Amino acid sequence: MGVQTLQRKIIAFLFSCLCSLLFFSCGLETSYYVDSPSIVGTSPSHGSADKALHFFCFRTAEDTSTGTFSYLGTEVYYKIYNNTSLLQNRITSLEAVPDSSRRDSLISYGYKTLNLEDGAAPAPLIQESDVYAYIRLADYNTSNSPDYKAVICTSSSAMTKYENSATVIGAPRRNINSSYGFDFGRDSSNPVPAASDSDYNASSATVKDTYYIDVYAVTVGEDTADGTKSYSGAVHLGSVPVSTSDNF
Repeated sequence: MGVQTLQRKIIAFLFSCLCSLLFFSCGLETSYYVDSPSIVGTSPSHGSADKALHFFCFRTAEDTSTGTFSYLGTEVYYKIYNNTSLLQNRITSLEAVPDSSRRDSLISYGYKTLNLEDGAAPAPLIQESDVYAYIRLADYNTSNSPDYKAVICTSSSAMTKYENSATVIGAPRRNINSSYGFDFGRDSSNPVPAASDSDYNASSATVKDTYYIDVYAVTVGEDTADGTKSYSGAVHLGSVPVSTSDNF
C-alpha cells in the first residue's frame, strides 16, 4: 500500500470519527446550572402554634440568563398531610435526595404546584428574579386586620406580614381546584381535604381536624434553542398547620 493511499485512509477514518462525534453530540440536551432560592429568616414548623408566624419568606435567585438560556422564575410545590410523623419522614427522605433529583422526588411523592384564585397561575408562579417572596396559605384574624391575609406577593425587602407596598401575585389556591383555598372547613370554597385528593396524603390523624402543609421552592430556567428546562435543587420552605377550628 502506497504512502498516499495510507494517508487518505487515515484522513477518511478521522473524518468519519469526527462526523460520528458531531452526530451524537447534536442529540444531547444541554443542562445549565441554576441557583436555588434562599430562605429568609426562620422557616415555619408544623409544630408552631403562633399563627402570625405561619408564612413562608424566601429570596428568589438572580437572573442568570445567558445566550440561549433564559431565567424563568420560581415554582412553589406543596403537599397536605394529616399525620406529623409521616410528614417528618417525608421531609427526611427528601433531604437525603441529591439536589439535582429532589424536584423529581417531590413530583413522585405527589407534591403539586400552587394555584391562584382565578386558575391562571403563571408558570412558574413567581417570575421576578432577586426579590423577596412572601406566601401565607391561610387567613388569620382578617376580620381585624389585612396583615395576615392569605396572599402570594413579592417585595424589594423581606416581609413578616402583608404590606400594601408589595406586588401581589394573587391569593393561593389548591392545585386540584382553583376555587379551593387552604382555610379548611371554613366554607364551601375551602373544603377539608378528601382522601381521594391528589394533593393530600391521608393517614391516621395526629390531631383531629388539623392538617399540615409542606412547601418547597425550585428555580427554573430554559434553553430557548430547544426548550430544555433546567431546575435548581428544591429548597424546603417549611410546613404550617391549619385547623378547622382556627380563627380565620
